[in-house]
Amino acid sequence: MKKWSILSLSLVVVLGVAMLFQATTPQIAAQEADGDGDSVQRTIHVNGTGQVTAEPDVGLITVGVETQAEEASAALSQNSEQMQAIIDALLGADIPQDDIQTRVVQLSPRYDTSSSQAGQPSGPPEIVGYTATNLAEVRVTDLANLGQVLDSAAQAGANRISNIQFEISDPADLMDQAREAAWADALHKAEQLTSLAGEDLGAVLQMQESSQTPSPIVGRGPVVEQAASVPVQAGTQTITVNLDVTWLLQ
Repeated sequence: MKKWSILSLSLVVVLGVAMLFQATTPQIAAQEADGDGDSVQRTIHVNGTGQVTAEPDVGLITVGVETQAEEASAALSQNSEQMQAIIDALLGADIPQDDIQTRVVQLSPRYDTSSSQAGQPSGPPEIVGYTATNLAEVRVTDLANLGQVLDSAAQAGANRISNIQFEISDPADLMDQAREAAWADALHKAEQLTSLAGEDLGAVLQMQESSQTPSPIVGRGPVVEQAASVPVQAGTQTITVNLDVTWLLQ
């Protein structure tokens, strides 16, 4: 009985030591290449990261107008007139027609809430007027002109300017650069580790890519009362590519 207890304790100690020395990424591993157990496939797995930073070259802004009137038709009429003036101002600021796209057209009633706020009994809320809203997304390909575009829109009557975004118009080349950097990073790690272990790197067995692109939104605000001389800084954006690569060991 004591002999079995000693053997069990020894087995537990051996398994515990094996778990402590279990490798994490990057790692060298061995596994059966087929079901018969006659051959073993030895591999090394590493992660490589590549990053490229660039300045955005496109700006997106939402501009529009909100008007109020007692009658719905009057609110819409005033809103349409002011919005047309804003569009004309944008066209005059060298924004192509195709880069101006309507996003929101909305008409909603306004209710009298004074009695409910005063704690007095009241029936159904009374409509006291209407609010009309028209918003358009504007694409600005000349960022040096973005401040002037905001100024022109405000002077034309825009009282809603929000969701200022910056984007990279063609990130494909930057993705290629980040991918090449990620591969170089992974290969460097794999070659160094196999050299330290006295092994030779073989063919790639498996590769998986994941990428991360920056969120374009850099500022937002519901209303801009005065947009003259607006300072605009696009900053930089970083594109990241991660590669998980598994090599065979020769």
